[in-house]
Amino acid sequence: MKKYTDDPGIEARAAEIDVKAGRLRKVMEDRGLSAIAINKSNNFSWITAGADNIVTRYSEGGVATAVIAADGKRYVLLNSIEERRFREEERIDALGFEIVCWPWFEDKLLPALKKVAGGDIASDNGVPGTQDANSLVNPCQYSLLDREIARYLHLGATFSKALEEMLATVRPGDMELDIAGRIAAALRKHEVEPVLFLVAGDERILRYRHCVPTRNTIKKRLMISVNGRYKGLVTKTTRFVNFGEPDDEFIKRYNDTIDIENRLVAATTVGTDDIEILRLAKKLYAEKGCPEMWREHHQGGPQGYTNGYYLITDDRHGIVRKNQCYCYNPSITGAKTEDAFIVTEDGPAFVTAPVSFPKIKAVINGVEVERPGVLVM
Repeated sequence: MKKYTDDPGIEARAAEIDVKAGRLRKVMEDRGLSAIAINKSNNFSWITAGADNIVTRYSEGGVATAVIAADGKRYVLLNSIEERRFREEERIDALGFEIVCWPWFEDKLLPALKKVAGGDIASDNGVPGTQDANSLVNPCQYSLLDREIARYLHLGATFSKALEEMLATVRPGDMELDIAGRIAAALRKHEVEPVLFLVAGDERILRYRHCVPTRNTIKKRLMISVNGRYKGLVTKTTRFVNFGEPDDEFIKRYNDTIDIENRLVAATTVGTDDIEILRLAKKLYAEKGCPEMWREHHQGGPQGYTNGYYLITDDRHGIVRKNQCYCYNPSITGAKTEDAFIVTEDGPAFVTAPVSFPKIKAVINGVEVERPGVLVM
């Protein structure tokens, strides 16, 4: 497997931005646009090679707007409250963006945007008088650059280790909400921001597909599904902890979901229409004796600077690209598996993988991988 490295220096980040801005300029040329304005936090992190424009967490838009103009110029538009931090900590001007600033008590975004980029403009957050940029920007993110893959793999390794170390401390009687808080603390110290928590014990695992944490206390079994973000990239994983030996029926269902997931990963190759993955999933559920189970939950799709660009359905599917990240989450009531992977020229590179958890080894397209087993305590 190829080794991926990330140089966090300004010059390397600026070079990455050059490539991404070039992709956007090609889109602008095709659509006759003069500029694309980017404000959504995921898109802003993408175009700035990892900068963060969010102050109020869990909001879609940020406090700064990046503008890529068709003439090659780059800007960041913001008010006076944000300017110093963006210069000193985000290093926006050193990355090749000209900062355009106005007093915080004046609403100058639209005039500033028109001044730096007259003509037809697209924006990702609905700036009045602009076209929708989301369908233009997202495809530019699908094929990851080598430095992005390095950051993704760093995220996955850090995420896996911190999460599994914390889960080893869980005990019967612990409350789901408390477990969610402990996971957040474990990830935050590594600059990984948790953006989704599903935490469930025992009977709730059987009743719900999306188990948001409650005051329920754990008795014999715990399932967690967590999404984490680092430098804008998002990944997700699911892990099970059992107190005492799990019953045979649960282990069979868990192993069946691992097998389904591995076979879906193997089928995800460059040039494949990913609708074939959904069709394969339906076939595999039937082979496992539960042909209608696919209807109970989506099977996943491509991810990157979001935990999912789209869910694969008959109405929404696309062609798999080189260096694109996918994640599937097959589930059979009471069991689920989920780890993202990148479609590389050397085979699938899993983002998250077991570290201290039991390891289930498999070979996918000639590449040996390690998938997580159930942690029994």
